[in-house]
Order: sequence, then structure tokens, then C-alpha cells
Amino acid sequence: MTTADGRVSAGTLSLNASGVAEESGLRLALALVGLLFIFRLALAAAANLAEDEAYYWLWSAHLAPGYYDHPPMIAYWIRAGTELFGQTAFGIRFVGLMSTLAGSYVLYRTSLSLFPGRNEAVLAVLWLNATLFVNAAAIVATPDTPLAFFAILTLFALAKLIETGRGAWWYGVGAALGLAFMSKYTAVLLLPGILLWVAASAKGRRWFARPQPYLGALIAAGVAAPVFYWNYAHDWVSFAKQAGHSIKDKPASAIASVAELLGGQAGLATPIIFLFCVCGSFYALFRGWKHKEPRWLLLGAITAPVFVFFLLHAASQKIQPNWPGFIYPPAILAAVHSFLALSKERKVKRWIMASFRFAPWLGIAFTLGAFVQLGFGAIPLKSGQDPTSRLKGWSKLGAEISALARAEGAAAILTDRYAITGELAFYGANGLPVLQINERIRYVNFPAPDETKLKNGPALLILRRGGDALRAAAFFESARLVATLTREAGFNSRDAYDVHLLTGYRGGLFQQAGAPFCGAVSKGDRACN
Repeated sequence: MTTADGRVSAGTLSLNASGVAEESGLRLALALVGLLFIFRLALAAAANLAEDEAYYWLWSAHLAPGYYDHPPMIAYWIRAGTELFGQTAFGIRFVGLMSTLAGSYVLYRTSLSLFPGRNEAVLAVLWLNATLFVNAAAIVATPDTPLAFFAILTLFALAKLIETGRGAWWYGVGAALGLAFMSKYTAVLLLPGILLWVAASAKGRRWFARPQPYLGALIAAGVAAPVFYWNYAHDWVSFAKQAGHSIKDKPASAIASVAELLGGQAGLATPIIFLFCVCGSFYALFRGWKHKEPRWLLLGAITAPVFVFFLLHAASQKIQPNWPGFIYPPAILAAVHSFLALSKERKVKRWIMASFRFAPWLGIAFTLGAFVQLGFGAIPLKSGQDPTSRLKGWSKLGAEISALARAEGAAAILTDRYAITGELAFYGANGLPVLQINERIRYVNFPAPDETKLKNGPALLILRRGGDALRAAAFFESARLVATLTREAGFNSRDAYDVHLLTGYRGGLFQQAGAPFCGAVSKGDRACN
């Protein structure tokens, strides 16, 4: 405002300066998010496919309602991207890459639906994009990427339900949950949080007497029905495989396994963001429960139980770092809004808020360091210690095996691991069939192997260095080792492969009943083919 003599008051100048500073902060945050996205674009096009990506790319050529390892969503996304950009690494990663951009916007809208304040919403987006999880999900096409995206959509629909009170948003919740389950089975862990939120708040409990939540549940079941039917048709093999993790992946030490989980999450979310996410999730649950605030209760109920589940589970099962990744978008909302609220209420120490302000900068530093390591290998790490090594060296290895196949007149390439099967199909086949001789249940949606090709010419058998070639060689008249090749994946790489030349195929390698290489038998169709 102005004084009587036309001068601008000090209060107005202060408000204007504050507004300019906030606007500058918003622009800086958005610029950083945009810069990180540009880096992702470049690396998604340049980096070799990781083993799992190449395997999922094989799926995309044979679309089905389900697969041995996971639901089908990642195959659909890869197929969509390759239809646009061809059979390239960028095409394989394109939809996942764009989902991180779309997911950031949906998270922004979710924040605005739960809490007023554009600054807080943009800060949450910056935190999300500062995590290694989101940047890895953008560059590496795995089921975690669609799972995280549809988890954000589920949270958005619940936030709109709180904001508007309109029951129709339950249909969106159901659709998003169903799509999340079609991405990865761990989406089921969202359900207890939703039920806790409904049961623990007065506004939530009223939905028990209304039809919309039940119709939403039917929508979720309908969306997820194809993967249930596929499992039914194949003796529930995919569900059984995932359930089997709790049996076969027993850690030697419960304490070491829990410590490994915590260390993995500190790396995945970056250390300070991880700590704030855990604290913010439990604070949101406490505040929502104590004050009966649905928005806080939602954030806490969705996140805190999942953290507890994985922590307890780690004592009896080895937990991969990426498994809890889908929970970080709502956990980041809980962290950002919890500590900003505590700061306004003067209930948090200065050093904690200093750490809060530093958190995204440390996350961005971690992410940029990972980008530099992936692009240039700047830090001389041994390949076994370098997480980016799994995205390196496959194209050259594939070219070397392709050259051997041409030189020996090979009619097919055989493998014993799904990981290298996909990599060689993408980088080294040159039109030759690449066939895994064991675990044929992985390829139940594929056509049966054409064994006439093996009878028309020799085959190359690719095994990890020192692998036993005798069992496969028994189906051929002769076998000999022709080369040992090492994948160049950083310093002191030990990822080496023996290449055997097999000639005179006798038949029976892919025999369906009682074949020595069948890892499982599917229901009512081609047995293990």
C-alpha cells in the first residue's frame, strides 16, 4: 500500500520481495526438473538395455494377459513405445520416460487437492524428481515404472474424493488400482492403507454405507481380471513364483537383511529424503489419527504400513531395493507437508529444517553423479560395485557373438539364462532365433521353438564362464568351446561367457514331457513350452 504522500510502505515492499523470491524459487525448481528430464531423455536413448528390459522387450512381441514373472503392463508400454520409435532402446523406454513427467504433474495436482499452496506442491515434485528411484524408473523399463505411475493416480483419485466428496471418484480409485495390479502384484499393498483410511475417519466410514466404493472395487477386479484368468489357465504359476520369494530368498542374517533394506532405500530415495519420508509418513498417520484429519490420515495410512511391512519382511526374506519404490510419491507428499507444517508451528529444530532444505540438493547431486557414471564411467569402480554396469557392454558383446555366429554358420543361438536371452535377441541375433533351453515356462506365450533350424545348421550355446555344457551337448553329435567373451561393463569386468559350437542336432532338446530343461509345467497347453 502507499502512504498519504504517495510512497510505498515497507510492508508492501516486503510482501513484493517475498512474492518475487517465491516466484524465483518456483522457476528454479521447475528448471531443475526440466534439466533432469533432458538428461533422462539422452541416457534413455544412449544406454544399453538392462537384462530385465531386454527380457520384457521379448514379451512385447508376444502380448498376453500375463507372464511368468509379472503382470503384462510393462510389455504393453514397451510395445506402444516401439510402435512409435521402432525397435530401439529409446522406443522401449519412451512410455516409462514420459510417465515420470506425467506422474510429476499428477503429484502436483494431488498436493493441491490435499493442501493449499503452489510452492509446497512444486517442492514435492522437485523432491520426487531428485530421487534415484524416479530417474532410474525413467531410464530403465521395468514393472516398477507403471506401478509407481498408477499408484500416483490412485492417490490422486483419493485426494479428489476428499476434496470434493463426490463418490464417483471411487471409480477412478478402482480403475487406477486395477491398472497398478496389472503392472506389478505389490500394488495389493495399497489396499490395507485405503481400508485403514476409510475405517479410521468419520468421513471415511460413511462410505461403507454407499455403493460407490463397492462399484469401484468391481472396476478394479474387472481391470485386473485378465491377469487372474491367465494365472488360472497356467496353474497360478506367476502368483506361485512371487509367493515363492518368501521361501527361497531366506537371508543368512535377519539383522544384515534389515540393514541391507535400509541401505538400499537410502540409496534409492537418497539418504535425507528417505529419512524425511519415513518420519513424515508416521507423523502424517499420527496427526491424521489424533486430529481426525482425512488428508493427513490418507498420506500416513497409504505409506507407513508399507514401510513397516517391508521392514518386518526383511527379517525373513531378502527384499530388493526397488520393491518399496512405488510408495515414495505419497511418502514425499507426507514428508514435505509434515515438516513445513511443523516449521510453521515452530515445533521443529532449525537444524532439521536446514536438512529439509538441503535434502533435494543432495538428491540431485546423487542423481547427477549416477548420470555421469552411467554416461562416462567417471568413477573407476569395479563392475560388481557399479550399479550402472548392468546398462553397459551388451551391444558390443552382442556384436561379437553375432560375428561368431556368421563365421560358424550358426542357425540358432542357445542360452541358459533369461537375462542374456533378451540381450542377445536385441543386440546379437541378426535374425537368428535366440532360445533359452531351460525354464521354458517363461516363454509360454511364445510359439514353440522351431527345431528344424537346429537340424539345418550348427548352434551357438552361450553360458556363463565355466557353465556346464554337457547336458545340452548330449542332444548334439559334437560340441566344442570356440571362444570366451567378456562384457565390458566398467573396470575389471568379470561378466564373461563361454561360447560353444554344437553340431549335429539329434532332437529332443525342447521335448515337452519330462524334458530335462523344463523349469515348470503350464496347465492344459504346451507343457513347458
